[in-house]
Amino acid sequence: MNNATKQKLEIFAKSNNWQIPHPLDMERFWEFVIEAYNNGDTALSTDEFNWVIEPIYKLEEKDLIKWLIKYEDGIELLRTYSK
Repeated sequence: MNNATKQKLEIFAKSNNWQIPHPLDMERFWEFVIEAYNNGDTALSTDEFNWVIEPIYKLEEKDLIKWLIKYEDGIELLRTYSK
């Protein structure tokens, strides 16, 4: 994972209100997805994603997968849009 991508994911994780979602949380998440796409980080594994998130917030596996699916959907949307 590119360092800039990692930093955006950390910003999201540290700022996210994990208990009560807020619109700014999603804005920061989409900024991470855009950064990942721009840096070629378009196939992050569950382990890579969790490696950044887990020291900040311990997600249950089902929640981790939900966020990873959002990441994958965002990457696919950007790929489709850029064609």
